[in-house]
Amino acid sequence: MVVGFVLLPWGHAQLAVSRPTVSVQTVPKQAVTVKLEQFKVVSGPGGQESLADASTVKPGDIVEYQATYRNNDVKPVTGLQATLPIPEGTEYLPKTARPGADLVKAATREGQYAPEPLQRQVRVNGKLQTEPVPYGQYRSLQWAWGQLPPGGEFQVKARVQIERYTPTQAGVTSAVPARSTQQIADLAKNK
Repeated sequence: MVVGFVLLPWGHAQLAVSRPTVSVQTVPKQAVTVKLEQFKVVSGPGGQESLADASTVKPGDIVEYQATYRNNDVKPVTGLQATLPIPEGTEYLPKTARPGADLVKAATREGQYAPEPLQRQVRVNGKLQTEPVPYGQYRSLQWAWGQLPPGGEFQVKARVQIERYTPTQAGVTSAVPARSTQQIADLAKNK
């Protein structure tokens, strides 16, 4: 069974499951449910980090997104992939995706997934060169989980930072206003 999910406003997720239709009146039980949460990362005394409510955020805040998948079926689910969009107005923080290593891939707006750090080809003085893609241009993370056993759960997470300043044409910088989580969700939908 191939399973994925579509993100709705932050804090909600909708699962897209490919299943045969038995009847128009039959509502199939979702094999996999997804719980999507967001937290503000707060540093305490001594550098200890904790997670706090992220109903509003301001420029410079770090937000951690967590998506927990649960198999509610009596059979294993295979081909499971989790996709976590990175909203406009935020910058993915390098190597914060968990689980990481060979399980996660990143993409820019164009949607070509590859291991981080992403690379791109640019022409400099007529010569093609490879350079790293700035983390501010990352717009999605994806994990290929494979199989989730009956009753099994797994969690993916990543951190982003809310952009601090936006340059203006006059060369003066202005602070980006604080945004609610609903405003960030609206920005993500309107990419």
